[in-house]
Amino acid sequence: MRPGITQKITVRGQGRTEIEPLNCVDPDSFYITWEVNSTWSLQFTAYQDGSLAYSMLDSQASVFFDGQEYIIKQAEPDANSGQNSLDVVATHVYFEVGRIRKYKTYVDPQDNDKQTDVRVNGGTQVDNSNDDSSDDSDSNAQKTSSQSKNGDTTTTTTVTKTDETKDDSDENQISYKIDDVLKYWLDGNNLGFSYQVIGDFPSSRIEQLSDGSGSDMLSKITDHWPNAIIYPDNKNIRVYTQDQFNKDYGNRLDYLYNTTEFKWTFDSTSLTNEVMCIGGKYSIETEVDTDTDSDSDQPAANVTKSAQGVIDDARSYLGVPYVYGGAGGARGGNPRSGMDCSSYISQVYQDFGIHVPAQTVAMEPYFHEVSSPQTGDVGFYGAHGSSYHICLFLDANTIIFEPQPGEVCKEEPASWFYPSWVARNDQMATIVGSGGSAGDSSNQSSSTSSSIEYYYFAPFMYRDEESIKKYGEFPAEPIEDGRFSDKNAMIEYAKTKIQPNPALSVDVTTYTNFKPIAGDMIHIIVRDQQISTNEAVVGFNWYPFSESNPTSVTLNSNTQNILDYQNARNKSLMKAIDSIKQAPSYPDQSTNILTITREEADRIEQYVEQQNKQNQQTNS
Repeated sequence: MRPGITQKITVRGQGRTEIEPLNCVDPDSFYITWEVNSTWSLQFTAYQDGSLAYSMLDSQASVFFDGQEYIIKQAEPDANSGQNSLDVVATHVYFEVGRIRKYKTYVDPQDNDKQTDVRVNGGTQVDNSNDDSSDDSDSNAQKTSSQSKNGDTTTTTTVTKTDETKDDSDENQISYKIDDVLKYWLDGNNLGFSYQVIGDFPSSRIEQLSDGSGSDMLSKITDHWPNAIIYPDNKNIRVYTQDQFNKDYGNRLDYLYNTTEFKWTFDSTSLTNEVMCIGGKYSIETEVDTDTDSDSDQPAANVTKSAQGVIDDARSYLGVPYVYGGAGGARGGNPRSGMDCSSYISQVYQDFGIHVPAQTVAMEPYFHEVSSPQTGDVGFYGAHGSSYHICLFLDANTIIFEPQPGEVCKEEPASWFYPSWVARNDQMATIVGSGGSAGDSSNQSSSTSSSIEYYYFAPFMYRDEESIKKYGEFPAEPIEDGRFSDKNAMIEYAKTKIQPNPALSVDVTTYTNFKPIAGDMIHIIVRDQQISTNEAVVGFNWYPFSESNPTSVTLNSNTQNILDYQNARNKSLMKAIDSIKQAPSYPDQSTNILTITREEADRIEQYVEQQNKQNQQTNS
């Protein structure tokens, strides 16, 4: 062991209580590797010295160093040139949290003490169909109902709004805080784990916590809270926000002063700056139930309830003038004084004891669309929900209708003015198809329904305009997430899912084996590149006892780091341009060195100034 190092390496064997100092470690082999939310391990080679500590180096034994406990996962014996040794890999004790496992509830609580014929939890279904108060509708559905009466006809309209996306992908989603996740897995555990949350985190919707390991717990935290940093103190699981974890401890890395190498990696492979966002959906289902006391809507005395009877009755109005808003059908009055297109259809149907309104859009719920027409079907002109005209089919190839002001009810080939869509009323179809008694009973009823899907907000493209100005458009995979019914909330989520700047990482090799601090906001200086900025330690390799293996650290990247780096590069470019502008404005013919003209230098200078201005705007 190197003189002057006060830290001790100690060992506690699996199932033992005594802790022994380990003095037979090769100092150049001993190092600690840490990477944020990923790796924390200790490795070394120990030589056989006959000590109790050496004999305890085995799987699941504990190694203690610098106040932290590590659990041996690999211990590989090696015999070479008469010397026995062990290569040891130990991971930080907090990874043992994976041994904690939660199981979902399999058995119905009422059968907890039974061993046979045990009911499955949630497997018992109760049928309350005989109970008038029961409601087996979707729990996500919201129903509203209205009723109107027109003479002896009562129309009940039920509108059901259902959050379809929640019903599918958001099933069992519950809003949790990080504390809730930690508490679910760690409260009452028998391995000695505790937890702390340091900083403020928002709630997040997660599938209801049920079964899984402690490793699943850690994954849920990092997946649903991307800015969370897990940095335990032994078995105390600590979860930090980035602003609480990254601290300035006054350290500095100065190239050629206390470092041997700064390796910058500028990577735009994962650059993304725009993403299509698709939020939650809901559906609106409209059901119309009509009950008619047909004392007032008995079939006309002279009609025959058959397909031919419908044709004859419809033709009986040929020549009746078109009058917008005229009489007929549900409007009452003398139909022969003048009808419009919808009151004409309403009148013919009323002649057979079938009540339909005398307005095209209001008629739609009383019909359902069919692919091919038959006698008694109607043809709507215009889209569903916005129809503006209607006709009656005498057969598949012939229509009859009230056309427009100045004309009279007339019959034409269907091809002359074919409707947008064809629809059928089941009561009329019964009369046409079998000569049934659609108008014979004293009470008649019909039911129609329609369903339309809606987005809570229109799908939209979120764009980081500053990034697009600099690099052009780099689209990410679309985000389709039914959790969002609010557009602004989805915008904030989209910001966390794109990478608007190239990734910038820095690997630094130092002269010494100084002890790095996780999250340390180190001030880095590279004078000849005019770089001066602060970056956080997100990984390191530390050789505390080695004279030949210096500490190396990995520093993070953020928007400010990237701007500092780009500004430094631009300053270097401006310096080169200044030197060119002082030189002759023609290429140097005596060398093979490629030079540029002053005009070209001016253009480059304008570009660099533009880039600096954009960086300043982004920074502000």
